[in-house]
Formats: sequence, structure tokens, C-alpha cells
Amino acid sequence: MPDSPYWLRTDNFPMRSPKFLLSAVFLSFTMVAWGQNGKFGYIDFNNTLKLMPEYVEAEIALQNIQADYREEIDRSKREFERQYIEFMLDQDRLTASIVAKRQKELQLLMDNNAQFREKVQIELEAKRKELISPIRKKLLEAVSEVCTENDLDYAVDAAAGTYLFINQERGVDITYDVYGRVGIAKPVERVVEGRQPSIETETEQPSQSENEQ
Repeated sequence: MPDSPYWLRTDNFPMRSPKFLLSAVFLSFTMVAWGQNGKFGYIDFNNTLKLMPEYVEAEIALQNIQADYREEIDRSKREFERQYIEFMLDQDRLTASIVAKRQKELQLLMDNNAQFREKVQIELEAKRKELISPIRKKLLEAVSEVCTENDLDYAVDAAAGTYLFINQERGVDITYDVYGRVGIAKPVERVVEGRQPSIETETEQPSQSENEQ
């Protein structure tokens, strides 16, 4: 019996996580189903992404932004701790109204710091998406180009078990066939002279018995 392809041999992977095992099973079935009739490519997409120079630059930029945020968060934390210590030292000699006022100020400061941390997290995620998305797009385009040049039917992510490229010229669009099976109306293009074509959906005509009612 011939050896398994290098990228499917488990001794080449140090980790045997459930996600990895599912990916391996997916790719095994893919080879059985498609191997006889077409060629496919495979690549570890995320690992390749992380090796791209643009990705390294984006990570450095993100780390610098995160460091600036961390500095501001630490400054706010120190300010809260300073005011809290002062309050604890002074509260025995303060009137009840001043104690209540200081407590509200500390609570407000603590709430503001928490909201700022949440805002930072959201902004960092948005910045990461902004920087990484065009790099992912570039890699996907490269995968598509290589598949086309090598006359491949499709490409899969060897780590995640997902499709990265499908040659639509060798496939069949089954969308409307599936629509009919699940009760979705098929869109119909209506052309009216002097107007742009419009897309409408086919609707079932009422039966004769319904009209009589």
C-alpha cells in the first residue's frame, strides 16, 4: 500500500487537536471524491499568511498601537490607585457628604477606565481587520492565480479543511435547482422598454378553485 501524502501523515504534525483531526478527515474524503476526476491544491493558509512581509509589518504596527493604549490604561490605573489611597487615608476626618462625593468620584473614574478598556479592545479589533483584510485578499488572489496557472479544479486549506478556490468553469450552478427543492421562488428578470432590467421573483398563480372563492 503506498504511503499517504506528506501533508496528510500525522507524524508530520506535533498536535492532534479535534479540529486538526476533522480537517484531516475532510481532506481525506475530498481526495476520494475528487481525486479521480480532477486536480486540487492545498496550502496552510494561516501559516502562509503569517509569513508574508506585509503581515509582519501589520503585526508590528498593531503592537505599537497596543503599547500606546497600554501606557494610557496604566496611567489611568495609577491615577485611580492614587485617589483611592488618598481617600482611604482621609475618610476618617471627612464629613459624610464629602465621603459620599469622593466615593462617587472613584466609582465614576473606575467606570470610565472600564469603558476605555472596552473601547480599546473594539478599536484594536477594527484596526487589525483594517490591516489584515487586504493581506488576506492578496493571498487569496495569489492562490487563485496559482490554481488557474496549474489548471487545478480547486484548492483547500490543509489546516482548516475549507475551500480557498473553486474553478467555476468546471462546476455547475445548482442554486435554482436547490431553490425549487426548499420552496424559494426563482428570480426572474423583467425587461421593460426604456428602463433598466429588474429582478422579480416567480410567484405561484392561484388555482381555479381559489379564484372562484
